[in-house]
Amino acid sequence: MQLLSKTAGVLLRGSHRSFSAGQTLREAAKRGLVLGMLSNKLVGAESTSLSAAQQQALLAQAAALGFKGEAGKAQAVLSDDLQQHIALVGLGAEEAGAIAAQDTTASEIVRTAVANGVRQLCARKVSSVDIAHLPHAQAAAEGARLALYRFNEFKSSADAKGADVTVTALGEKRAEWDAGRIAADAQNLARDLMNTPANYMTPTAFAARAKHELAGLEGVTVRAHDRQWAEQQRMGGLLTVSKGSSEPLQFLEIEYRGAGAGGVSLGLVGKGVTFDTGGYSLKPGRHMDAMKGDMGGGATVVAAMRALAQLRVPLNVVAVVPLCENMISGGAAKVSDVYTSRAGLTVEVMNTDAEGRLILADALHYVSDVHKPETLVDVATLTGAMVVALGERYTGVFTPSSRLWQRIERASQAADEPAWRMPLHDCWDAMLTSPVADLSNIGNRSEAGACTAAAFLRQFVHGRRSVGDNAVMRDQNNDEALPRWAHLDIAGPMEAASTSGYHSKGMSGRPTRLLIALAQDLARERLD
Repeated sequence: MQLLSKTAGVLLRGSHRSFSAGQTLREAAKRGLVLGMLSNKLVGAESTSLSAAQQQALLAQAAALGFKGEAGKAQAVLSDDLQQHIALVGLGAEEAGAIAAQDTTASEIVRTAVANGVRQLCARKVSSVDIAHLPHAQAAAEGARLALYRFNEFKSSADAKGADVTVTALGEKRAEWDAGRIAADAQNLARDLMNTPANYMTPTAFAARAKHELAGLEGVTVRAHDRQWAEQQRMGGLLTVSKGSSEPLQFLEIEYRGAGAGGVSLGLVGKGVTFDTGGYSLKPGRHMDAMKGDMGGGATVVAAMRALAQLRVPLNVVAVVPLCENMISGGAAKVSDVYTSRAGLTVEVMNTDAEGRLILADALHYVSDVHKPETLVDVATLTGAMVVALGERYTGVFTPSSRLWQRIERASQAADEPAWRMPLHDCWDAMLTSPVADLSNIGNRSEAGACTAAAFLRQFVHGRRSVGDNAVMRDQNNDEALPRWAHLDIAGPMEAASTSGYHSKGMSGRPTRLLIALAQDLARERLD
């Protein structure tokens, strides 16, 4: 097999074929193949129809192009019969144990390398891509399908929309590949929900889309509650935030009974503000467009629930998403307004842009009170302070339970979605005082914004945490009270600033795969 360089019309080795003047590589072939390369060896070739001579020719062409199989990188070449584009994807140096090691580094190399290979093949306008049998088949599937993601719903021209590309796995390990496909498709669903403009993704539209995506899945029940129901539930936070918008609120409730009879093992709560102006504490105009993704917590929770049902994870899970807009109008909440939460605690609204915690508080109390899960996790694009602290790469995790943190960290590593534990401390409870109500919705000092937000939420899971003026301040990082609770602040990773590997610029859909991995881990080993 003779291969052409990326420059049309130049043959790297002697060949009897050549391009006509107007022909390009993009026109030459519609089929693509992703093949691994570890040091100077091909990985996965046995799952293809390539002969030994053809494999040697590929290695020779890689050498001529200066490609050494560096971890995560890719090099596209073309067969001399002009029938197939081949992306050689780097798995690292064999002597470094880059791909042989059974750790997250190896899976991330495969995921990134396959994604880069698929991107190069798509740039050449292939219509189908075969993925050779590679180690970490689940990661390979995730890389391929995440790299194919495009949000083009509102593009009018066919060229702008682009053509669909089918991806097929070669070789064995079908179950691992399918698990990766389901996880990646779930993340892509979350990306879709977050990327959709807010006039198309209202609370009602979000609830309808969730019902559609979960319809027909075994063990799944979906209910969308309205304002009247929220009033009956005394959800003062959700009612307060939503009243500035003409769009009606929704409270989405999803049950998945993967373990059949018995109690709920895991509760998930996702923030569902489908657009956030900040209310009267108005956000700056710059980057306000990103606030269509302020329901990212809800998006990832819904997407994870679909994946858990498709994977038939043997775990009982309940998920809720309080859905509303945070808008300005004559009826909107005002700074210094006081409301009564579902937990009975009164809250003074000292910043209307700290609205996510108000709707989450009611949702957390509802799940704790009604479903009584062993483990409760909320996911929210909650604070700009978390972006300052950790940037766009890491999810900040607040939990008083060291045992739950260990599980979240393990899931983070399994999914290659980084998370970092943040502190909980009495000092932040003490900052939530109000002269007229039980709590203020923000800290009374301009510091530790992400920490005081987490401290606020905990009041509605484990009860009011009152700290006296002369009390000894203690850290709260070794409390195993039930439900074991964690707050995931995803304000940083909600959006990718650029396209790289399997990350695409725009709303990220993270940490969907972390949530899936956490549920799978809890199904394998109960957190007693």
